Amino acid sequence: MNRLLPSALVVATLLSISAPAAAQDMNIAASRLRTAGADGASNCADDTGGGGMGFTRDDPAWCRVMTQFAGSMIPPMLTPAGTRGVRGIYVGFESWLTGIDNDDGNAVGDAWFRAVEGDGMGSSGRSRFADSVLAWGRMNVRKGLPFGFELGTNVGYLANTSYWTLGLEVRWALWEGFREEVGWIPDLAVRGSVQTLMGDGEFNVTVPSVDLVISEPFIVGNSVEIIPSIYGQVAFVFVDSELVDITPESDTFSDCRPDPATPPRDDPDFGTPPYCTAGGAELNDNVVFPSLRSTRVRIGGGLQIRYEWFTLLGSFMFDAAKPGELDGDLPSDLPRQWSVAFGAGLQL
Repeated sequence: MNRLLPSALVVATLLSISAPAAAQDMNIAASRLRTAGADGASNCADDTGGGGMGFTRDDPAWCRVMTQFAGSMIPPMLTPAGTRGVRGIYVGFESWLTGIDNDDGNAVGDAWFRAVEGDGMGSSGRSRFADSVLAWGRMNVRKGLPFGFELGTNVGYLANTSYWTLGLEVRWALWEGFREEVGWIPDLAVRGSVQTLMGDGEFNVTVPSVDLVISEPFIVGNSVEIIPSIYGQVAFVFVDSELVDITPESDTFSDCRPDPATPPRDDPDFGTPPYCTAGGAELNDNVVFPSLRSTRVRIGGGLQIRYEWFTLLGSFMFDAAKPGELDGDLPSDLPRQWSVAFGAGLQL
């Protein structure tokens, strides 16, 4: 037990560093993704959408922001292909950074500056600052099972926001490096995982993925195990909007209410319902943004260093293609994203 104390302190320190900050500057306010224009059908390639009061939802901006946000939620790859066996247990803290386009000079960056809550000091519904990376941290627990299987669960938090995730994964190591009948072959494993978002009432995000891992362990000094790995990943993005008020600064009940001096309904000069002081347009400002369904393909590599029970992990992943190249419904100006992940934990 005494030998576990130093690592427990390390994990606790990492958690304290990643604890939720008082500010929530990178929370996404979907109500800000609006544009002036007439009502009409919309999708990610058009600049018009449903709405009222002279505003419509800005679907291209929504798709740009949510595609990159969901890309940051893709489950990171850190583990090698081999398992620690049926008795093996891993408990650790993992973190990963995913790049987003915050260049205010292009459409993607402009959408981010409009979407995030920021410090409240911006003008014209825009924030003054937008982070260049989204930084997630999570606690992860994995348990070995018979026949090369491993089951894991995790809870994550996005820095500078109020967003949390829950995750589940299952991994199957097809073989463990060496077989007398076959000869030497590297470890190979497949993993299925899913991350789902909590903490936002305007949208839902779920990202399942299927991964392939190839790795080979090397022993250094009879005590340190070094395992380089090659990763391939296919992720599926599911984003759905809830009902969003794109004019939260106006009050439906004050702008559209029955006139207290309502004449009888059979009066020909009475007009037509809903008898609103603002003409009823405010009732059209509750909109639903289009759902996103897209596929992301990523490749990369990683390294695990293990000394007795203590483990350090790191990896780098990047998109093999732009999101718009795999899904023609997405804006073509979305760039490839990258992720850098690292972790530390106890592998018993």
